[in-house]
Amino acid sequence: MAYHEISNMDAWDIIRRWHDRQTTSHIARALGYDRKTVRSYTRLASVSGLSPEEPLPPRDEVLALLDRCARAKPRASTAQALLVPHLERIRQLINDRDLALTPKSAFMVLCLEHDLGGKVSYTSFKRFVRTHALDLHPDRVTCRIEVGPGEEAQIDYCLVTTMLDPAEGRRRRLYAFIGTLSHSRLKYVELTFRQDQVSFACSHIRMFEHFSGVPRRLVIDNLKSGVITPDLYDPKLNRTYADVAEYFGTFIDPARVVHPKDKGKVERDTRTVRDAARRIMVLNPGAPLGELNRLIMHWSLHEYGQRLHGTTREKPFVVFTERERPALLPLPAKPFEVAQWKQATVHPDCHIQFKGRTYPISYAYVGKTVWIRATEHILQAFYQDRLIRQHAIGRSHRDTDPDVYPPDMRAVLDKNGTHRSLLSRAEAIGPHFHGMIRRLLEIHAFMNLRSAMGLTDLAERSEGQLVERAARIMSDHHIKPIPKNLRAVLDKLRAEALQRPLPFSEASGEFLRDSTYFIHDPKGPS
Repeated sequence: MAYHEISNMDAWDIIRRWHDRQTTSHIARALGYDRKTVRSYTRLASVSGLSPEEPLPPRDEVLALLDRCARAKPRASTAQALLVPHLERIRQLINDRDLALTPKSAFMVLCLEHDLGGKVSYTSFKRFVRTHALDLHPDRVTCRIEVGPGEEAQIDYCLVTTMLDPAEGRRRRLYAFIGTLSHSRLKYVELTFRQDQVSFACSHIRMFEHFSGVPRRLVIDNLKSGVITPDLYDPKLNRTYADVAEYFGTFIDPARVVHPKDKGKVERDTRTVRDAARRIMVLNPGAPLGELNRLIMHWSLHEYGQRLHGTTREKPFVVFTERERPALLPLPAKPFEVAQWKQATVHPDCHIQFKGRTYPISYAYVGKTVWIRATEHILQAFYQDRLIRQHAIGRSHRDTDPDVYPPDMRAVLDKNGTHRSLLSRAEAIGPHFHGMIRRLLEIHAFMNLRSAMGLTDLAERSEGQLVERAARIMSDHHIKPIPKNLRAVLDKLRAEALQRPLPFSEASGEFLRDSTYFIHDPKGPS
């Protein structure tokens, strides 16, 4: 029973009933006090010399007698006295800027650090916190709506803290994905640095696998990873998330905007999970993300799941095992392949862009917006929910197809067209120059057509071997293939050729003479 002060009238009523030989239980029920409280007053009355066998003195005299005896009785060391030496540590745990804990978690950490388990109750700790550290949130009136087993799961994210991400070498926000089963209150928790659509979908899939089943309805917040356009009657769902729900046979029920109580069960869990995650990080400094996820999952199953829930008065894991797991929808036989959806506009060059790469789309859709569905290996383009193009995702920066262009442009690419003619002329010059022209036209056959024509004309007017050397140098050093650069390389190669000594044969060497041979000595024979 919660602690509250007993007035003088109530204390006098306890003594009167005790003097009337009423039992301790009867007095406690009649006055609404705990039996231990009643016993403490009746014991104090006996120590003060009062007895049911003798007449009871007047009220003021009895109360004064009880007060003198209570003051004279030595008080044992209280829980408050045990907590006083740890006041600064409690303030640090509760008011820390990055890892602030709730009083409940701070109490658990303090018990582990200073062996206070069994010596201080949480009620005493809360009283100490109110007095010295901070006040607790006041109670609020609410209405709890219960659902049947397997009917609903509520989804939310909460910000835990900032943490160093080894993959990117910088501090990033660490979030907790929380999925709470509304009937049993058992929760799935996953710590992550991301909230994008793929991460959101993958967290749901891992949650279904963790529960070994799928709830019939998902109540989510209006974050962009799940809901693109919030609306009370016709919300627009993210395509990736909608694919997950359809594949697993569940339904999505977005909460109303700025109405967190629509998913109150998981909303209440955000503070509990944040506090548990911070407590784990305090007790395991420097632990990597994978280890933190393992510890938070152990906490969810074996600590939170095995405690009596404050509302249901049942253990969440026991309720889940006995009633909720059999009621969940079964998992599909085949694993789900997560796909990313994105809108893209078809450019005038009949291509779309996705993750830095370009893919061809028919000229009929130029200027129109299409939906891209991309898995790990396949990219599909949809227009008005109709598949119009499919590509294999490779390593090439740009993929092109002559068939996507209008008929007049495709005619240029025929065997008698300009591009074919250029490639044939380049092949006649040499393999290195032919490869350079072919690669240039693969990037964009029409935008680079003039450059290819200029290069070919310049090469045909120059020495073939010199052009081949220049083409190889430009390819090896990634020099942009334009006529200006080819001319510069050719001029440099010609200049180097002029500076080299002329080659001569062994027969020519017989005519070589030392320089002294050509010097006339006046003292010599005439």
